[in-house]
Amino acid sequence: MANGKKIINFQTKDGVKITGDFLDAQSKKSVILLHILPGNRQDWDEFAQILQKNGYNALAIDERGHGDSQAWLGEMGSWQEFVQADYDKMIYDVEASADWLKNKIPETELAVMGGSIGANLSLLYGAKTQPKIVVALSPGLNYKGIKTEIASRNFRKNLLLVASKDDNYPFESSQRLFEISSAVKKEFIKYEDAGHGTRMFVSEPELKQRILDFLANNF
Repeated sequence: MANGKKIINFQTKDGVKITGDFLDAQSKKSVILLHILPGNRQDWDEFAQILQKNGYNALAIDERGHGDSQAWLGEMGSWQEFVQADYDKMIYDVEASADWLKNKIPETELAVMGGSIGANLSLLYGAKTQPKIVVALSPGLNYKGIKTEIASRNFRKNLLLVASKDDNYPFESSQRLFEISSAVKKEFIKYEDAGHGTRMFVSEPELKQRILDFLANNF
């Protein structure tokens, strides 16, 4: 473990090996971090450390076909080679991440946070299992066949959407998702010129604190 970060590996239900960074805050509150397409778990390095310092366990993974994770059972490879069925199976990566955390920390409460396609996966997982919080940075109504409108209607806990007007499709998607959301509490942070996904942390550094505030108020 270096700087409080431990590299871990686990398998999804279809046998794909996923690699992640786990930052242990000795807490019952855990956050799964899902990167943009293309990207990897290192996109979350700074924010994962901030989460840990604020009392949240953080698990940032390389989604299948990215970074150090396999693309298929027993095979490395790139998401650029994926067909629709491969994208559809990315939700298994989120499920396996949650299972790993629940085994590591019994009775942990979960938040799922993602950028771009990771945001879509967060919403899908949220609708399926109802974690405490979903944070979606630059989600789309449809990224690579991973659609979010039904998920937004079915997720009933606490939802934070973040998007920037210069990033047109995710911004319009976020407006729609916010409008139809069934979340008990929902918030939409809007920027003018902040870019896409986790890149918004660079353009708008105050976003980190706003996410922390949302977590603190809703965990």
